[in-house]
Amino acid sequence: MKRLLKAVYRRLGRPSPARLAVAAGILAAAGLTALALLGTTRLVWAASFLMSLVTLAGLALVWNEARQARLEARASAERAEVTYRRILAAFEVERLAAERRHAGGGDRAA
Repeated sequence: MKRLLKAVYRRLGRPSPARLAVAAGILAAAGLTALALLGTTRLVWAASFLMSLVTLAGLALVWNEARQARLEARASAERAEVTYRRILAAFEVERLAAERRHAGGGDRAA
């Protein structure tokens, strides 16, 4: 089944996840509408419950992705800050070395 889905995905030209989600949503809505018109109450309840679980799983996935993005952004900002501090430290070392050279050169001339 997985190979079949991959083949269909490639055949469709590798659509974006957003387009796949829209298509899945439309198919799910059509299926639930048909089920509501033709199915029994118990079957409609089961399908509704299943869709609620799918929605909750989707929300959990989105929340996890957002959390991962925040963690990556924080790590990137920390790396940038460390790099910035290293650059500032290198400038300070160079400034101090220039001051020592200047002070040492002044003593030799006097």
